[in-house]
Amino acid sequence: DGRPAQPDYPAALNSLQHLDIDQLKDILNDEEKFDQFIKDLPQIKALDSEKEMLMTSNKSLAEYNINQEPHVREEKGKLLEKFQKATALAEQVKSLKSDIDSKSGKMDPDNLLVLLEAASQEVEEESETMVDLFLNSQDGSLDEFMESYKDKRKLAHIRRIKIDKMRELLAKKKQAASKPSRSAPPVPVSSPGGGANLPYPPTAGPFPGYPALPGAGAAYPPQPYPAYPPGGPGGPPGYRFNSQPYR
Repeated sequence: DGRPAQPDYPAALNSLQHLDIDQLKDILNDEEKFDQFIKDLPQIKALDSEKEMLMTSNKSLAEYNINQEPHVREEKGKLLEKFQKATALAEQVKSLKSDIDSKSGKMDPDNLLVLLEAASQEVEEESETMVDLFLNSQDGSLDEFMESYKDKRKLAHIRRIKIDKMRELLAKKKQAASKPSRSAPPVPVSSPGGGANLPYPPTAGPFPGYPALPGAGAAYPPQPYPAYPPGGPGGPPGYRFNSQPYR
């Protein structure tokens, strides 16, 4: 609990129980005997032993720290050097990013397409020049020429693919910009007859290729439904149910 340990008085007094009064007075009045009596106590001997162990441990730890000091100093210098390099690289990355941001803001897709086409044309000319030089010269290895020519044609094909993709994206962008937006359908308004002016005629017109029916296009007045069918409430017109039971 952090509090110092209380001294063991019974153990300390145990060595005084076999002494008589004269011996006790002699120890009490003689300073050297009193000091020797204190040093002979088990608690004091244990404290002296623990003290020696702590001093030996501290001495060993101090010697180890002294031996490690050159190594620690060397590692500290390496760490400082790496920190300085990391700081310089961070500043370089920040400068490059600022340069890229400033250039990317001034470059539009059309200019990029022009640069890609120029680079592709340059690679094509370099590959043709490489073939002419190989055919006109007598020296040179065929394997080396094929390896260099293959790399050059690979670069040309990659740039050609990028050009086609850029043209496709630009065409889609221009098509989307020129395409008009779809307008909403007109809102129906009330007509003088009480109906709504719809985008289609109120009545069906004649079928294509057939003459118009008499009265086609005229509005029919609403007819009320009859109370019951002409045959009565029991069934359709002209039919009566047989009331005889089924046999």
